[in-house]
Amino acid sequence: MSNINYKSIIYFSLCICLANISFAQIQLENNSSDKFRLDYRNVYENMHYNQELRPQVHYTPITGQIADPTGLIKYKGQYHLFYMFDEWSKKRKENKNWGHAVSYDCIFWEQLPNITNTIIDNAPGSGSGIVDWNNTLGLQHGLEKTLIVFYTDYGRGPSLAFSLDAGKSWIRHKNNPIIEGKEGMRDPLVFWYKPDQSWRMVLYEQFGFSFYKSTNLLNWKLLSSLNGFHECPDLIEIPVDEDKNNKKWVLIDGNGAYTIGDFDGTNFNPISNKTYLGKTSILNKSKNRVNYYTKDIYATQTWKNSYEGDGPFIQLAFMMINEDPNHNRTWSQQLIFPVELKLKTINNELRLCRNPIDAIKQLRHEAKIWKNIMLHPKENILDKIKGDVFEIISEIELGTSNKIVFDIRGQKIIYDSALKELSFLASKEKVIPVNNTIKLRFIIDRNSIEIYANQGEVSITRLFYPDADNKNLGLSPIGGNCRINNLEVYKLESIWLKREQELGYDRIHDR
Repeated sequence: MSNINYKSIIYFSLCICLANISFAQIQLENNSSDKFRLDYRNVYENMHYNQELRPQVHYTPITGQIADPTGLIKYKGQYHLFYMFDEWSKKRKENKNWGHAVSYDCIFWEQLPNITNTIIDNAPGSGSGIVDWNNTLGLQHGLEKTLIVFYTDYGRGPSLAFSLDAGKSWIRHKNNPIIEGKEGMRDPLVFWYKPDQSWRMVLYEQFGFSFYKSTNLLNWKLLSSLNGFHECPDLIEIPVDEDKNNKKWVLIDGNGAYTIGDFDGTNFNPISNKTYLGKTSILNKSKNRVNYYTKDIYATQTWKNSYEGDGPFIQLAFMMINEDPNHNRTWSQQLIFPVELKLKTINNELRLCRNPIDAIKQLRHEAKIWKNIMLHPKENILDKIKGDVFEIISEIELGTSNKIVFDIRGQKIIYDSALKELSFLASKEKVIPVNNTIKLRFIIDRNSIEIYANQGEVSITRLFYPDADNKNLGLSPIGGNCRINNLEVYKLESIWLKREQELGYDRIHDR
């Protein structure tokens, strides 16, 4: 009898706990005084992806504010994208979760259920993901490898969750946290270090990045620390000029800054006496250039092609902007278009170059191509093209022009020949012509423009809010003639058409 009473007490206690959690979540989701809270009816009526400013070639979840891409995993040809977001708010606050989506090409995505819980995981923060190819954690059953994500539990410290069914379901490890949390400790990046066949973690702490080692993914030993970096670390080893016998490590932080150096498994040693475009930072008491290669992005992370860290290296980040809380959209923020990273020697300097992944080609339609055209001031070679989602590839010989001006739906992108400077909104970046010629590539979405200059060594990402009626494009020189060696303009198909069809929406194309 006493045994039955004991079980009854446990049962009712669990019911009360679950009820309290559910009530707390309901309270979070129905706080009517929260000006950022989404309206359920508005979400229901706009579950398609064809709203006025909804990105068409950049990932956004169905609802809510997206932030850091985190826990990027490639397994059996499928890319797993995890990201921080609040699905019921236009501003990510206390109701943070890890969202989940999958793709086979980093273009077309299927959104899956969240894998963390705001309350249980203490508003989980950024982290990373791996495939446990060698069963280090000892949890593999059957043929499926264990997938593992490392995340920030703000209440306890860096923690991990694992999946035994290729990412369909996730279990928190009983030994969490794997490192006892200290104030400011977050964003664990975990990767396999080939030389000694063990794991490394780069962890943000208040002063910068710390480097740890583990042989079992549960117990971690502090190796070294490096000042001068802030949040969301990424550390990748990339061939120089695609020479697999000559590689360098690239350390990237949350501000989109990178430095190139050597990593011996214990210490990251920046390469000194190198000149990079961008701001100067002091690392290990020696002066090194840190290149800020873009604006409006944060929390860069990369997919690697194998557990040994081989390429191609595909990078994601999210576009960050302070938005008016009174907007009526059902989503907020977006991810960048995926780019492939390469280390190239340019003017005797190593540069990290970023260019859109080749899979963008499957979105192209209605191509317009010009070659070897002399363009005069006040002539607009793009005056007959209208629309809102494009890819533009250009090679322009500057000639006698003072400036080259692209006009994208009222937004001016200007290259100043005298200053050798590319400017767009608040961004100004040096772009050095080669044989008096520049190459500019654009990905234009409904509310964003991404620009890649020359070999991708300079890039600019900006969000903008154009006039809905302005679908015009322009390209003209100022002060003299220029020669268009090559100009390709492609309309880009929406990545969401299949999903809209599944939901029963019938979009009218403007082809």
